[in-house]
Amino acid sequence: MKLIFRNWIALVLLFCIAAVVPAFSQEKLVRGKVTDQKDKGVLPGVTVAVKGTTKRAATDPNGDYQISAGANDVLIFSFIGYGTKEVNVNTAAGSVLNVALSSGTNELDELVVVGYGTQKRKDVTGAVASVDKSRLDQLPNTNFAQALQGALPGVSVDQNSGGAEGNNNSIVIRGKNSITATNDPLIILDGIPYNGSISDINPPDIESIDILKDASASAIYGSRGSNGVILITTKKGSKGKAVISYDGFYGLQSFANLPDMLSPEEFYAFKRTREPNTAITTSEQAVYDSKVFPDWVDLATRMGSRTQHTLGVSGGGENSKYYVSATYLGVKGIALNDDFKRMSTRVNLEMNVTKWLTYGTNTQLSYNNRSGLAASFTGDYGAYRFNPLTTAYDASGNLTVYPWPDDVFFANPLATTLASNDDETYKVVSTNYLNVQLPFVKGLSYRLNTGVEYTNRDQRTYYGRNTRTGLKDNGNLSLGQTLQRNLLIENILNYNNTFGKHSISFTGLYSYQYDNIKGNSLDATGFPNDVLTYYQANVALSKTPGASYSKQTLVSQMGRINYTFNNKYLLTLTGRRDGFSGFGANKKYGFFPSVALGWNLSEEQFLRNVETISNLKFRLSYGSNGNQAVGTYRTLAKLSERSYVNGSATAPGYIPTSLANPDLGWETTNSLNAGIDFGLFKGRLTGSIDAYLSKTHDLLLKRQISPVHGVDTITQNIGKTANRGIELGLNSINIKSADFSWTTTANISLNRNKIEELYGNGKNDTLNTWFLGKPIDVNFDYIYGGVWQVGEDFSKSPQPNTKAGYAKVVDYNNDGKIDARDKTIIGSRQPDFSWGMGNNFTYKNFSLYVFAQGVVGTNRRNTFLADNVNSGVRYNTMRKNWWTPDNPTNEYYANDVNANIYGVPIFQSDSYLRVKDISLSYNLSARMLERLKLGRFKVYLNMRNLFTITKWTGLDPELNTQDAIPLQKEFILGLNIGL
Repeated sequence: MKLIFRNWIALVLLFCIAAVVPAFSQEKLVRGKVTDQKDKGVLPGVTVAVKGTTKRAATDPNGDYQISAGANDVLIFSFIGYGTKEVNVNTAAGSVLNVALSSGTNELDELVVVGYGTQKRKDVTGAVASVDKSRLDQLPNTNFAQALQGALPGVSVDQNSGGAEGNNNSIVIRGKNSITATNDPLIILDGIPYNGSISDINPPDIESIDILKDASASAIYGSRGSNGVILITTKKGSKGKAVISYDGFYGLQSFANLPDMLSPEEFYAFKRTREPNTAITTSEQAVYDSKVFPDWVDLATRMGSRTQHTLGVSGGGENSKYYVSATYLGVKGIALNDDFKRMSTRVNLEMNVTKWLTYGTNTQLSYNNRSGLAASFTGDYGAYRFNPLTTAYDASGNLTVYPWPDDVFFANPLATTLASNDDETYKVVSTNYLNVQLPFVKGLSYRLNTGVEYTNRDQRTYYGRNTRTGLKDNGNLSLGQTLQRNLLIENILNYNNTFGKHSISFTGLYSYQYDNIKGNSLDATGFPNDVLTYYQANVALSKTPGASYSKQTLVSQMGRINYTFNNKYLLTLTGRRDGFSGFGANKKYGFFPSVALGWNLSEEQFLRNVETISNLKFRLSYGSNGNQAVGTYRTLAKLSERSYVNGSATAPGYIPTSLANPDLGWETTNSLNAGIDFGLFKGRLTGSIDAYLSKTHDLLLKRQISPVHGVDTITQNIGKTANRGIELGLNSINIKSADFSWTTTANISLNRNKIEELYGNGKNDTLNTWFLGKPIDVNFDYIYGGVWQVGEDFSKSPQPNTKAGYAKVVDYNNDGKIDARDKTIIGSRQPDFSWGMGNNFTYKNFSLYVFAQGVVGTNRRNTFLADNVNSGVRYNTMRKNWWTPDNPTNEYYANDVNANIYGVPIFQSDSYLRVKDISLSYNLSARMLERLKLGRFKVYLNMRNLFTITKWTGLDPELNTQDAIPLQKEFILGLNIGL
């Protein structure tokens, strides 16, 4: 596979070399003036671009421009509030080409990907949002989720933990519908469902990202569309000479924030106060007396770096278009030994074989290397909480196996960096298609789509005797290999035609998808030495092999009709039928319909002469989607292996682990959406407002049953949830002149979900913290009431034997005692609202982009505020304002082992405002580009996660996992060049 990848890289380079000659074909300098077609006034600040290239110019205050172009090139003229115009250079009178633009909203004519095709934005009836180009082109993203965060209304992206790969993100569209099943949206890459990691998709290759949010837009994906759909389209070539581009950057990383843990001296005093007689062990005292303390967090972190280089070639002729690229990404994370490398190449090709037959391919090959295990930050044994009165290195400079000799339970937090680890993934994602224009009926065509996704991941880890794990096991080996194959075949029939004022289009689909996953594993211990690491499984004393297999298929039929009358009245009807092998025998197939209406009010005669309104459209949709969250073989009765000893031999045995359920199917969401799209002041202010209500039924929940069959639960379709919300997205051109412009994109989202029904008995599920009428994710616990103070009447306390300085627990039900019935809901993880705002300032050739985002109204338990330091004070804790007789604070209880016997937590607001991106760039002027024979030259400085405003005192308010690699801030210098 490595040889194949190298060959592909060589092929890409050959394309680049071959393209250099036509890149320097004969050109001429084209000049001209751009004016308003209606009032003949000049238009400063009009963008002039050579189609299919990176060459750009702009008109000056007098409306004049000049740009270098070939005789067969096409110039594109675009300006806010005016229609885009394309003009062939060969129509110029000599070297002069004057152009008049008519006022209009060119944004409405841009194509939006809607699934199995595209539509003009003015014809879209569903809730479809597109990511701002600034989030894709101007930022050095490692994965596409970083471009989504805060960028669109109704789309929530949270980074669950830090790390070099940066792929641990949760993406939720319009809130959670499901309680236990996945709420992840469906990802469609170049028209094909994508099942891999988001870090496998190369961001520099992405042309656009569109989000289908309502039922009408996503119903075409049937049993998989209830959580929304992300449509990713990669770059394509265009007619014109070959264009060579290079995009690269290098950046440094450091941690954005760390929890405020006790220093070694403070920990020593804390421990002596907590356990005055037995706390300090001999080795701890020796470290304390030496005053040589390990800074575990400093030892486990480093200055990180990130570099990426992309070389691309695109172009096309009369009958073919191509885009070819190769990318290398190398990341050294801020956690020691946390590395990630990605090498990928992409070939997108489209050829008109005949006038009626088109062939195309969109193919990506990638190699990901995740080798190396990062230092540990997790739990009570990670770098944050590890005992600071220990030793990291021995006298020989080697990492200690037991940093705390008096307590050999603890391994060195840096021990994972000593493990031999290989983790390599080879991936192929290929979409191939044929498009046939059928001669029988005008506007009728047939398209054959085939998609292949092949992933091979090989993981190997060996812990030697220089680690606690390896020493205990005389070497510890783990091998694993996973092979995943996904095949999709789609037959699509398209019809498009116009009859006078009537326009109609039809899309019909029949598809088959096959997904197969195979896995093999081996765990082994007891090796004679560590020399051969993971190449000596044959001599292990103990071996545990494992194997896994799963297969699932999906057969679908879909039909969609789009009808438009007089460009004013729009209708979309969609129906999809899915059959899934994972569903129960009685529910193999489901039908998911939707309907949507649109009214282009601005096309009405009574609004056409209202200059303030350039666009106004009403949308209304209702439909049904499914959540195909039933795991493979989940509807079947299953047994698990339980071998037993029969005499002197081991005999195979099995026990039941689940019962069959032939009625188990998908979760279904019915959604109503009402929206308004608007454009004001010749397109200077555009946006959309959407309000939605969705109800989900047939949730996948486990019901308790009698254990007479050997199992005590069964998964059934029971329970209901509801989701409602409002979304607002705005785009404004605040200032637009020849030298300076200022544009803004902003969005805000309000979402409320609640559980309407669980098991049909009207009761809550307190154990899982699910409550009728409340959000899915709530905080449920005791209420912290402060600290008991000297002089209070302890005899009336509901807490027996309490003392001054102890944590006060609120007696919520006022029954005079503290028990489980005093636990209550304390806020939720559902924000009051989330928002994002980007501002783009340009002055001549300089550009400044500032993007901020945040959430408001959430809170959660801060685990760092708990003094759960175990018996003998074995872990470090966060610095706090502890109660003492001389410091009678009500903020935090005393440093006493009995001060919080109920374990009452302290909740904090984790709302935040984060300046996510600041990017300063400089583009060479058109005159300099002409002299240097370049199409584009841009240098930029990007700063990410620069600062955060929050009341949260833990690791980071955004990260779901607080005991994890910290979030990184970055400073990146980049360069973009086009020929």
